[in-house]
Amino acid sequence: MAIERRQVKSKAVMFYVLQSYPETKDYLPHTEILEYRAFRKMMESYNKIYLKPDQGCKSKGVIRIENAENGLYLIRRSESATPQEFHKFPDLWKTVQLMTSHTRHIIQKGIESVTLDQRNFDIRAHVLRVRGEWTIGGICVRLGAPGSIVTTSLIGGTPIQLDTLFTDMLGYTEEDQQQVKEKLHDCILNTAKKISPVYPNNKEFGIDMGLDAEKQVWLYEVNTAPLVNGNFKLLHDLTLYEKITSLRRISK
Repeated sequence: MAIERRQVKSKAVMFYVLQSYPETKDYLPHTEILEYRAFRKMMESYNKIYLKPDQGCKSKGVIRIENAENGLYLIRRSESATPQEFHKFPDLWKTVQLMTSHTRHIIQKGIESVTLDQRNFDIRAHVLRVRGEWTIGGICVRLGAPGSIVTTSLIGGTPIQLDTLFTDMLGYTEEDQQQVKEKLHDCILNTAKKISPVYPNNKEFGIDMGLDAEKQVWLYEVNTAPLVNGNFKLLHDLTLYEKITSLRRISK
């Protein structure tokens, strides 16, 4: 069933759709709807998880939970500079319930998408439908502020060029860069092709991805109403911003 653009922005719906296709399912980190059994299982399986509002945006309300040493649990909100500590799982779960009671959340396996100096980053791609074909308008990186758990410019993040990430912050060789770019393009275009029938009126998407130490690309989420002012317009070189705005005029 087709979904109107503004009708739903559910991360859970998008993951459900993309998990059903071999072209996209391997890019998806383990993701569940937040409830007690799923939460307990994922806390037992992973060192780090993220809780995200199912229909949230701009990294608002994101929560990171870590399994620390000596059975300690650390929980931190996107807007907070320091974590809360818990020694007992029931106390942790009670706090999670209080933090998430206002809206449905998803749980997502934490991906170590960090630079050599341990700053979190993610990768934003802007895709547009031009003459019936999905086209990559631009790819940039959102570099989190030192110590921050999120990357958006609204909470201290800085957009940078993809090549800057590869050469200056990850130390990639030219061969590494080419291989990862091919993976990124495959993830981006297949994601757009598979999710677009669900949102047939959308002529553009923002696709957010991570990249781990093994150079595995991970698909975090798809944005149905992507903005460029907080990403591409903040780059020192506005070539990608101008390309996207130009493509927007002919996309349909």
